[in-house]
Amino acid sequence: MKRTLILVLALTLGVALAQPQAGGVLRVGMQTDPVGLDPHKSNATATRNMLENTYDTLVRFNAGLEIVPGLAESWEASDDLLRWTFHLREATWHDGAPVTAQDVKFSIERIKDPETGSPRAGNFAAVADIEVVDDRTVVLVLSEPFTPLLAYLAAGLNPIVPEHVFTSGADLQTTIVGSGPFRFVEYVPQTRFVLERYEGYWGRDEAGNQLPYLDGILYTFYPDPTARSTAILTGDVDFIEYAPAIDVLMLEADTNVVVTGGPAVNYRSLFLNAAVEPFDDARVRQALAYAIDKQQIIDLALFGTGGVVARGTTIPAGNFYAVEGPYNSRDLEKARALLAEAGLPNGFEFDMYVTSTYDFLRDPAEVIQANLADIGVRANIVLEDWSIFLPNFLGKEYTAAISGTSAQTDPDTFLHTPFHSASSGNYTNFADPRIDALLEAGRREPDPEARRAIYTEAQELILEAAPHVFLFHSAQYSANRPNVEGYEHFLNTSFLSFERTWLGN
Repeated sequence: MKRTLILVLALTLGVALAQPQAGGVLRVGMQTDPVGLDPHKSNATATRNMLENTYDTLVRFNAGLEIVPGLAESWEASDDLLRWTFHLREATWHDGAPVTAQDVKFSIERIKDPETGSPRAGNFAAVADIEVVDDRTVVLVLSEPFTPLLAYLAAGLNPIVPEHVFTSGADLQTTIVGSGPFRFVEYVPQTRFVLERYEGYWGRDEAGNQLPYLDGILYTFYPDPTARSTAILTGDVDFIEYAPAIDVLMLEADTNVVVTGGPAVNYRSLFLNAAVEPFDDARVRQALAYAIDKQQIIDLALFGTGGVVARGTTIPAGNFYAVEGPYNSRDLEKARALLAEAGLPNGFEFDMYVTSTYDFLRDPAEVIQANLADIGVRANIVLEDWSIFLPNFLGKEYTAAISGTSAQTDPDTFLHTPFHSASSGNYTNFADPRIDALLEAGRREPDPEARRAIYTEAQELILEAAPHVFLFHSAQYSANRPNVEGYEHFLNTSFLSFERTWLGN
């Protein structure tokens, strides 16, 4: 396997590493267009991927999902964890204006404001007040301890945006003025998204050289997975995201391609709308969970390389907070019995809403359809482009849908976001007051062992209620030409390492 361990091997063998070279434009093949360009209003991974190198977050994640400085170079919390003080570095917006503590206050309050319509407004519900001490010091005052705070401040779609640009009347859907390593140049839908190096960026490498190394990034769009693989094989692009699972082994065998990646922090589920019959009955939801062969999805739809079975809930196995669920062995007899108890001994028919854009969401549909036919359930596959699918999914305009999210970090993002009844990220209309109470307690608890006990109990109840059929966690791969150096795979599938990526000979 050629998934890159070049840096580790070089250090182990004492090989001298090539020095970064400045210049050049990285040509990146993306799966799809961003869905909206206002980061605070979007919930699309594609939007995050486009914007995270233009804007900055207050703190950020590194490749191993540790919290590291971003616009805040340091921070501290009071003993009661109710006052968090952040000290900002000297940074400027792409129009030359200084980044200030007032911009931080404005950004968090904008996300919280119901008029913004941010899907992550609840991320900062515990922020009761924001005090601007001076231009480079800001204090977040909490109403109660809130353990996921730093994780949400580091989320790529919760960046700090410039207040002066917004108050000038600019629409952040069309005007992108960030403080990150690359400044926005242009976006031509279904064609290209162009960034160029920002000379005033605050970032430096370990030798003191200014980042980024690249002169720019040219993103182009390849919705067809075969076209994306062909583009990297022929050298039409330097880098592709979402290397198709069907092509991973073939790409690894090519000496002109380097494949990087593996299992990532995400989940993919069959979402069941609990407000729509017959999915308002937990027995029906459980029946589907017992009938679907998750390993078959991995083997047939994801070609054995595109993911790992979801053995519990949304949290991948091996995570500190993960649990084991009851649906890991297919049990058609139990599934039929549950349908009979629910008054559906002959099964039923429903529309299964699926996007045609992402192959790892589209291709499992036929396996699921065949699996459910074995218990008399007829799933009609309804395909839509991502730009149409996503708004309908977020608006809960479906009966059942194959979807998921990426970039989870804290267990709160895995559990509170999709399952708390008041969460804007609860897309199944599912509600259980016992689960709500546990998820709220998990947010307040700072001790990891105590949190694990809380989240274990919550997940046991979630598995019993089965608002999702938890399918798999995608293995996400990128592929690049050998002259692309310095790129590092992030577990949350972020492309923040583009600020340290460079083009060799």
